[in-house]
Amino acid sequence: MRAALLLLALASTPEAAEITAEGRVTAVTVYADRAEVTRQARLRLEPGSHTVVFDRLPANVDTGSLRATGKGGFTLVDIRPDTVQTAEVANEKVAALAERLRGLERQAEEQKRAEGRVESRRQALAKVLDRLTTAGKDSPGPEMDPAKWSGFIDFHAGALAKLDEESLGLRDKGKDVAKDADQVRRELAALQAGSRKVRQVARLTLEASAATEALIDLSYVVGGPSWEPSYDIRADVAAKTVEVAYFATVRQSTGEDWKGVALRLSTAQPSVHGREPELDPWFVRKAEPIVSKSARSDARLVETRAAPKAQMFNEFALTAAAADATVPAGAAVARVIPGGVAAVFAVERPADIASDNKPVRASLSRDTFPAAFRHTCVPKLSPHTYLKAKAINKTELPYLPGPSAVFVDGSFVANADMDLVPAGQEFWTYLGADAAVKVERRILADRTEVSGLIGKKTVSTVRDHVFKLANGKPTPVELVIWDQVPMSNHEAIKVGLEQPEYKKDTADLRMDDQKRLEWRVDLKPGEKRDLPFRFTVERPEDLMVEGL
Repeated sequence: MRAALLLLALASTPEAAEITAEGRVTAVTVYADRAEVTRQARLRLEPGSHTVVFDRLPANVDTGSLRATGKGGFTLVDIRPDTVQTAEVANEKVAALAERLRGLERQAEEQKRAEGRVESRRQALAKVLDRLTTAGKDSPGPEMDPAKWSGFIDFHAGALAKLDEESLGLRDKGKDVAKDADQVRRELAALQAGSRKVRQVARLTLEASAATEALIDLSYVVGGPSWEPSYDIRADVAAKTVEVAYFATVRQSTGEDWKGVALRLSTAQPSVHGREPELDPWFVRKAEPIVSKSARSDARLVETRAAPKAQMFNEFALTAAAADATVPAGAAVARVIPGGVAAVFAVERPADIASDNKPVRASLSRDTFPAAFRHTCVPKLSPHTYLKAKAINKTELPYLPGPSAVFVDGSFVANADMDLVPAGQEFWTYLGADAAVKVERRILADRTEVSGLIGKKTVSTVRDHVFKLANGKPTPVELVIWDQVPMSNHEAIKVGLEQPEYKKDTADLRMDDQKRLEWRVDLKPGEKRDLPFRFTVERPEDLMVEGL
């Protein structure tokens, strides 16, 4: 009797109603190699248990990342990912591309046949010429009438020219057909990669105590989408400003289009392991001597590669006037949401990003900063003088490393790279070579002198240079020149700087610990100036020196 009552009770329990809700993508947070997507569905729920199915999730969805939140009089019981087997749905665009590809392949085949026919005609013409100019064993020699030969030669040359022209035309047409076919194949492959015979779904079990309007947000992580920063940098030399237009280039091919979504861009790196690595034991062993010449060379090479490359000191402070100058406020179109380990850029305007893996450039900000401009050169290594500017990132956005297009006074001048610039920090902008400011490095003397008594002679090598400076601009310029004197690694080798006279660093002349010199020169409009540079290297006569 009890068993019968239990079966009756189970039979009377209402089954959970299944509701399909694909939902609309409303928000996306993009990382370097993935994205977190939020779909939203609005439903009317009657009292009881319900299964809400979010259909057609991306193929690369991380099912372990499924999360759901919502508003309304219901309780979320569980979330279950599921894979539904389905017949492949015919895609009109795929069918159209396949038909176009077949047409192009037919054109390519006809192209090859046409080229074959041209070649056959060329061979036939060659056979006629051979027949006319070659006598057989039993046949008389070729007729030697000059008028007939002249006519045939003209005919042969004209026929070859027409065949060559036809052949070239066919080849050009073949290249166009091959290019079109390759493009169609790539588009077809991209579409077919997104097609599948299974689809991912998420099943949410909900309990509603009463009829309610439910707003459900389903979020999940999908692999593949990415973003990277890029910049347009525009320098106005007359106004002494630098404008930085900050962009995010976003790509995605998840299989679902993002239309009118709230877009966020995160600097977090989910691909990096969340826990620090552990150190293995470090043993010190007896070293075996290296005696081979090649081994010694390899060791020196490793040492050379490992040595850090010293950079020329090129720091200079912005003047107080430049640092405190004001410029019109920029058009910020993103705000920063700070986090514990990463920053998130929230794009203010809704974004449309199709699932075609084509780059979409979203604008993050456009700001103009006061800047200090200077010209720099290393005449020993390059004949060019380069313009650059220094400014302060006065926004709340950190500038991440990325490519930049550089414009000066409205004209494109170079492609460069933006380094990491935290908010509030100074940064350099490199603006390419400026032909109006010239620095020529001339060698006036390169001589060797011997002095001293017999047996204690001293050899002096004198290097005498002059820098010929010229400012061809109608405005004054600040010019920095870098050169160097050699460093001695032997106490008997003495290096002396004779010009310019140096005792300690000044505002116009500095020297670092690697004997690199930095001149700072202010040139008036149209000004020309000579800058002397001379040093000597002394050594005992019996001591050989290399490196000069």
